[in-house]
Amino acid sequence: MMSRYSRLFVIASLFYLLVGAMMGIFMASFPSLKGIIHFPHAHTMIIGWISMMIFGLAYHVIPRFSGSPLIAECFQKLHWWLANIGMMGMMIIPILQVLFYTQLPLLNILFFIFGLLQFLGILIFVVQILKALKFLNSPLSKPKACCNSCEGSPTQDQNTKFK
Repeated sequence: MMSRYSRLFVIASLFYLLVGAMMGIFMASFPSLKGIIHFPHAHTMIIGWISMMIFGLAYHVIPRFSGSPLIAECFQKLHWWLANIGMMGMMIIPILQVLFYTQLPLLNILFFIFGLLQFLGILIFVVQILKALKFLNSPLSKPKACCNSCEGSPTQDQNTKFK
């Protein structure tokens, strides 16, 4: 069974897919407004839909495939909140930048803050996945034996017999 936040990442991904698709339809219906919607549409589809789906599935699959303990829910929760708050800002602020051009310096700072939240979430993800892959624990360590009969062998490559 998927963890709560793995499921929430997938659900958020599907939400962003719908929002991004609606933005695409809006751009096609009103070509004169394409310049306003294009940037948030791209962020919604790439960061919102694709990245959120990857985050949710990776949190579920990578620890299981690598034989690692599951990633702590507190990290997934923090990442989910950072990613979604950052994503909402990255969808809304570019539209506001066009509509309220006189407030551009403030809106640029806000966009940077929302982007920074997104980056912090991505940083949490990268560190947790590298830990699950056992890359951060000992990057120079040799892979573990694939089975009991391989234990004690100098390397897995030299053990060519299957029992």
